[in-house]
Amino acid sequence: MAGPATIFDLQSTSRTGPRTYWEKIFLFAVGALSSTIMLKIGAVQVLEVIYLIQIVVILTQVVRADGKVTVFRPLAHIGIYFAWFCTASLVLAVAAVRFDFYLPDDLSLLKRPILITLSRIIELTANVTMMLYLADQFRRYPGKARFTMRVFFWTGVASGVYSIVTYPLDVAGIISLGSYLDTHRLRGFYNEGGPWGLYLLTVVSVGYVLDRLKWESRPRIWIGWAIVAAVLPGSASKAAAVAVPIFLLLTGLFARSLATRILVLAGLAVLTLTVYRALGAGAIFRTYLKSSDIYERESHRHEHDSNFVVGRVAGLFIVPRMVAAHPLTGIGWGNYGLLRNSPEYRGASAWGDGDDDPGLGIAGLTADLGLPLLGFLVICLAMPFVTLRPLKVPGYIIGMALLQPTVHLCGAQLNLTYPWVVTSFALGLAFWWIRAARPSALPVSS
Repeated sequence: MAGPATIFDLQSTSRTGPRTYWEKIFLFAVGALSSTIMLKIGAVQVLEVIYLIQIVVILTQVVRADGKVTVFRPLAHIGIYFAWFCTASLVLAVAAVRFDFYLPDDLSLLKRPILITLSRIIELTANVTMMLYLADQFRRYPGKARFTMRVFFWTGVASGVYSIVTYPLDVAGIISLGSYLDTHRLRGFYNEGGPWGLYLLTVVSVGYVLDRLKWESRPRIWIGWAIVAAVLPGSASKAAAVAVPIFLLLTGLFARSLATRILVLAGLAVLTLTVYRALGAGAIFRTYLKSSDIYERESHRHEHDSNFVVGRVAGLFIVPRMVAAHPLTGIGWGNYGLLRNSPEYRGASAWGDGDDDPGLGIAGLTADLGLPLLGFLVICLAMPFVTLRPLKVPGYIIGMALLQPTVHLCGAQLNLTYPWVVTSFALGLAFWWIRAARPSALPVSS
């Protein structure tokens, strides 16, 4: 009879890196394909398909072990939080069928009430499962962490090179690849510059950890950073501009040393003021608020402008109305586009696309989930950091666990894969560090 399967295993005993072809393909895909949402099979990201294949591999190993598994307790604890969140989301989605939905004639089956929530839950479950799976791999086999982190970093750098190389084609009016719009805004392998800017911040952070662990030569790291620094302003990512001070604020508040806290917070105050003035952030924020205030009237004048009738400006007007109407239970995860045209929320504004998303990240989910469940989601996203903070691990490793909450607060959608991958780096490296120092210090339960 087969022995217990250790969740999660890649069929390798190597501590130096991936050994089988599938390991190399899978880990390379994780590091490279998390840089884009453009590669899809239908509506499903290619990396999500690869995740599904890997989940089948894991289940096969469990079956071969006669269902006997060994679970690393700290990672399982994080997974339980997300399981409760998914369960609550489904319950609220079922309760939301009482609403009068506005369903487009061409709406696909998977975007209908309850089914759209189930699809979001499946996406989240895949991301969480792979985050925990990768974290377990990285804590036991640091060579795999090094391999994947290097792919992640250099793919991010490559996306910057891609924008630079294809920029002249956009300026010449030939084709828009790594840049777009009349302003030739850079976007790398993404569809827009804003999300790409957030992604580049994680690339810089992963590069910093690679440098501190001496897993990549410093001259190469600096070359990569120089390329990212050159293209990041071209993304015109307001989300990235907001994410930097938020990340520094969080790392400063949770620093172990009081002197470090004071230094970081003082530097943050100076940086925030400088960025605020340089970018005219106040004017941008006031423009959004003004657009929201006059949205009902102006939406009819711009009814063919998708940047106004749907998206963030519309969300700033509609989401607060939804929250005011259903603060405790929300409207159901994924139902925003199906209810945004209801007169109760739309008011007298123009009719919008039924596939609309407010583009406000976690703030936009307030309408879907309600305030209590949104608060629990924030706790779930913070659990990796909460788990790692008491450990005697370098701050630059634990700090990576704050990147995911930061990018989601600044507008990144939950179905993006790269934030989960970065968190897996933080979890895996932290527990590997402890394991290397004290092999018997970590709890494992059957």
